Amino acid sequence: MNDMSLIKEKKSKLAADKNQIRRWILKSVAETTRKTAVTLNSIKKFLDSKQKNVSAKTETKMILKRLVESGHLVKIDGRFCAGKSSSKKKNERSQLRKSDSKRKSPSRSNKIRKAEGKRASVSPEREPEKQFA
Repeated sequence: MNDMSLIKEKKSKLAADKNQIRRWILKSVAETTRKTAVTLNSIKKFLDSKQKNVSAKTETKMILKRLVESGHLVKIDGRFCAGKSSSKKKNERSQLRKSDSKRKSPSRSNKIRKAEGKRASVSPEREPEKQFA
């Protein structure tokens, strides 16, 4: 039982390390465009500034490859730039579009006028009764 818990802890630690390296890679290219793409060397320098010898790990190369395959990174002439935008940015953009497309509700005075107009109209059934009475 003790061995199983140790194995699970190691796996979770490795997964956490991979996720951290992935975040750092994405952060290093976050502000780049296709014109300002960064080299692999600059990404490695950024990773090494965060933690010593991270760029030399084999996982780093695999993570970089997966990011390119998934479209989060785009490789242009040996340089890397940001690919897909994050979900936060997508949500912000969609909220801006929705707020622009929403029409303003009619003012309170218009609502009151419409309600008064409905009250003032007389139904056709009651009209003949008044004439006979």
